[in-house]
Amino acid sequence: MTPDQYYQLRKHHALLEEAKQLIKYNQRNKAVDMVKFIAFKQKAGMMPAEYIERHDNCWKD
Repeated sequence: MTPDQYYQLRKHHALLEEAKQLIKYNQRNKAVDMVKFIAFKQKAGMMPAEYIERHDNCWKD
């Protein structure tokens, strides 16, 4: 595994953990929760549910 591959894998793992935490604890549809979802979208490029769907178990490829 090259250093670049490790960096990408670590980045995906950190974002995946954050997305799971957002989905689990922020389901009230209040303005604060929406701001957190939009901030995650700006950081990752997609909403948390989409990110989990695409990158869950990405290390098993």
